[in-house]
Amino acid sequence: MIQVGRLAPIGQWDQNILDRLFANQLYHTGLEFRRVEGYPTKVDGCVMIIPGRYWFQRTNEISEALSRFKWVLAIRTGDEEDLLEPDRVFHRNIKWWVQSPKPGHDYGDARLFGVGFPAHFNDLNASPKPRGTSVFLSAQNTHGRRHDCFQALQNLDVNKVVNETAGFTQGLNRDEYTDLMCAAKIAPAPSGPVTADNFRLFEALEAHTIPIADDKDFWLTVFPDAPFPIVDTYDQLAGYINDQLDLWPANANKITAWWMHQKRQLTTWLTEDLHDLGAT
Repeated sequence: MIQVGRLAPIGQWDQNILDRLFANQLYHTGLEFRRVEGYPTKVDGCVMIIPGRYWFQRTNEISEALSRFKWVLAIRTGDEEDLLEPDRVFHRNIKWWVQSPKPGHDYGDARLFGVGFPAHFNDLNASPKPRGTSVFLSAQNTHGRRHDCFQALQNLDVNKVVNETAGFTQGLNRDEYTDLMCAAKIAPAPSGPVTADNFRLFEALEAHTIPIADDKDFWLTVFPDAPFPIVDTYDQLAGYINDQLDLWPANANKITAWWMHQKRQLTTWLTEDLHDLGAT
């Protein structure tokens, strides 16, 4: 039994893919995990999930708390501003996973990964829906990149559902949003104001919908072999969409197979890192 400690806040959307991993619901790891709030007790080592935005000013406290363990696999989540620097947490036998990495930043040998998909995408209907919508986007229009994306979609002559929302989670209800994503062929995933990492891209992947990403520097840092298109500027968006529609569904099948491999890769990383740390 390997304990997974979780510092507050817990239950965040960006921790869902980790919850699935440690519940052996992505792929079976052959290991058993027990999730606990705070730091584990009475164990030689642990996995620690650390929401960086909330803990970056407490690295000395974290280092002291981890010093009693022989090994630690630390996972930084919830830190799109890149505030918590792993090398400020000191431990003699530690490995890091870093969510939403900053392109160009040196994280050493840390594993880099994205925010993943929220829990309402965990159990999509096994019966596939007809892909009656060519393009789907429901999002806030809050900065220049988003504005350019919405403008490009406004001028696009395809079957589309485009919805500007008032704020995060303030648009369509979860069931309607999920159904629309699953019924679409393509889902643009424009950058947020701080990072290109976003739930929408991973929701599309989980729904077998083709995402069109934003910011090559970020996505090729997280996924060097990314098979989905990535725009540099949104005057390219119409061309990318038309190209992907011409290639559909073969391109969707290829991207879905790649995404299944990426989820399996998380289990491989986990078992390899725990072995290297001396946990198993």
